[in-house]
Amino acid sequence: MKNLIIIGARGFGREVYYTSINSVGIGEKFKVKGFLDDKSGGLNHHEGLPPILDSVENYQPEENDRFVCGLGIVVDKKKYSNKILAKNGRFMSLVSSDAYITPNSKIGNGVIIMADTRISTGVEIGDFSTIMVKTVIGHDAKIGKWSHIGPFSFIGGNTIVEDEAQVHVRSTVLAGVKIRSRAVTGAGSVVIKDVEADTTVFGNPARVIGKFNK
Repeated sequence: MKNLIIIGARGFGREVYYTSINSVGIGEKFKVKGFLDDKSGGLNHHEGLPPILDSVENYQPEENDRFVCGLGIVVDKKKYSNKILAKNGRFMSLVSSDAYITPNSKIGNGVIIMADTRISTGVEIGDFSTIMVKTVIGHDAKIGKWSHIGPFSFIGGNTIVEDEAQVHVRSTVLAGVKIRSRAVTGAGSVVIKDVEADTTVFGNPARVIGKFNK
């Protein structure tokens, strides 16, 4: 039996906890040990939750610990997960029992898949990606590492969402479209053509509204 620790005790971290109650850990049986968060009193007004154990910076992983990251912003998810990885902490994937995933799909490590999602045949979901509630991912789509797919989104067949991309709530990405690394799709957008890396698009049809210059 592994001890599941959730990075982040804020809103999404609490959602991940309640998802975990009705979830399976891929290849792991688990019980929830608690949260990591630098706000030690962050759960004072929330009853029935496991404790905040420590901050990410101070916590030392133990042999039976397994981690998931309950942070919804990609840059923060990567930052704090890497702090645990640097201490040789081990992550697991967490999949809601209400999700439907075809047997020949491939799910990476540290992935969170929430309730009522539908993942079709031949889909690949990269390490540390998050798939939010009621999302549909079509056949042979590829979701890159660290990506975040928002609730009620539709990702068409043969779509490629590259590493660290964010697709926000109720977005539609048509079949075969490529969303490049670190791109952001605004809420409710309909994406009908490829989105360049480090670009934010929004609207129906989605148009470029910003570009991040590294």
